[in-house]
Order: sequence, then C-alpha cells, then structure tokens
Amino acid sequence: MSAAIISAAVCADADTGSYFELAARAGRDCLTRAELEPQRIGLVLNAGVFRDHNISEPAVAALVQKRLEVGLEYRTGRVPAFSFDLMNGGTGLVHALMAAQCFLELGDIEYALVLSGDTHPSTERTVDGFPYTATGAAMLLRTASGAGGFGEIQQIFTGPGQATAWVDLAAAGTSGRRALSVRPAGDPLRAAAEAVTRCLDDEHLELARSGAILLAPAPTTDFAARLAERLAAPADAIVGVDPNLGDPYTAAPVHAYLAAQAAGLIDDTRPVLFLAVDGDAAACIAYRPCPFAPVGIDVNLCAKQLDM
Repeated sequence: MSAAIISAAVCADADTGSYFELAARAGRDCLTRAELEPQRIGLVLNAGVFRDHNISEPAVAALVQKRLEVGLEYRTGRVPAFSFDLMNGGTGLVHALMAAQCFLELGDIEYALVLSGDTHPSTERTVDGFPYTATGAAMLLRTASGAGGFGEIQQIFTGPGQATAWVDLAAAGTSGRRALSVRPAGDPLRAAAEAVTRCLDDEHLELARSGAILLAPAPTTDFAARLAERLAAPADAIVGVDPNLGDPYTAAPVHAYLAAQAAGLIDDTRPVLFLAVDGDAAACIAYRPCPFAPVGIDVNLCAKQLDM
C-alpha cells in the first residue's frame, strides 16, 4: 500500500490574510478538482507554521477541518476523520506527505488532505519584516496498491538549528497574539543540493528532460536557478515558484507542483522530487506516480493493471 496524489490547489486571495481561510479555500478547491465530497476524507494534516493570532490550541488542522465540514458528524457508515498539526518549519510539508502515506498504508482510510501555508499572526496581508507570502495550499492523497507513492525522506542540517521566529512577550505586551519576531535565515542552498543528491542516489533517479523533475522552493527569487547550477542539472528539470509570488514558505512545494503541472511536466510516469527548505536545513522526498491514475480513475484498478 502507498499513496497517490489525486489533486492539488493553492490560494493567495488578496481579500484575506487569515491562514484558516486561505487553507480552507485551497482545500475546497482541491476537493472540487477531485470531485470528492468532504465526508470521504479520513485525515486532515496541517504543516503550516505561522497562523492567525499565534493560536496553538486547538490544532489548526481541526479548525480548518471544521471549515471544510470534514467528519463533523459521527454516524454508522461515515468515515471517522482525524486531524492534527505536524510542524517542522519550512520542511513540514515533506514530512506531512510521508505521515499521510503511513496512515493510508494502514488501509483504514482512503483519502488524506494535507494542508500547508502561512500568514502573519496579525492576519494583515503585508507586514514589514515578515518574509513570507500569505497563502494556503492543499494536496489530496488516496490509498494506492503498488502504485509507487513516496520514498524515504532525505533531510540535511548544515546550521546550528537556532530559532528563526518567536514571540517576544516582553516587547509585545498585551499584543502578543498579533506579534512575531523574525531573524534572517541562512542560505539553504548547500543543504538543498545535498538532500536532492542523496534522494536521487537512494531512488536511482536523475534529473533530466525525460527523467525526474525537481520542485524547488523559493527562499530567494533565484533559488531554483542557483540550485540547478549547483546540481549541474538541466534548467528544464527544475521547476520553482512564480517569482512574483515571493516566498510561500511551507506551501512552496505545492505551488511548484502546480507550476510544473501547468507547464505539462507532470505526467503518469515521471518521478517528482519534493524539496522543502528552512534556513540551513532541507528535506527531499521522491514521489512515483501511478501511470494510469488521473483524477477520477480508481488507483486500485491501476495497481491491478500494473500487475497484469
């Protein structure tokens, strides 16, 4: 058992700075693209770090789950829904995809919705000193038998692992729920290149026009180009985030995935490497799609076809 990507969506609407709303809109769009009703979701997993009013409890995943109307009623025949936050800085989405696959492999649920994205706790669209673009993202995964799925995570740390964001309660006073202090992060290029190289070696893949495609995040506008040069990889094997968007932080891999999809680079056979970074850390995971599992096709049927 493994996991297949069924659909993905992002939301960067300018009329709201609420991560809850941005993630919910991305989630609804994701379900609409897959023509899936919310009650069929068995797991909602949030990898976003920066959220409205610095809320820590209840879990953001549960708050977005409510907005999406996933598993709000427990009745005989209904899929019980479970939700939780999995935060690991900018690399959280990669770990969330692996965690979702682990749940799907158990066979108790059929669909998992992975959310990511960030916003300033004040919910204002732009705040001086806050380096990330307010956005929400969602990926829908489905249980698949023998259809590839995600491999092992390769994670690299090259820095001391110091905090890059915190709330200075003494300075914030009574405005702590709207405050956030951020220090400049390191350059993750070295860590990213090493994580990608290890992932390629472990999966016996190569970045090439007809080979694997790498989804690059956007800590800087030129990061994808710099990474391609460091890896000595063809530029058309690496897809990044639209430079006009800025840095969507935890949602960056989903933005890159949709950019690659819009460019016609995502197909039923081409392996995809999801890369996420945070300061001096990077995490990379390979995804092997099911060749016969476009949206609306039973991925279990695909597995049977592969076995023939």
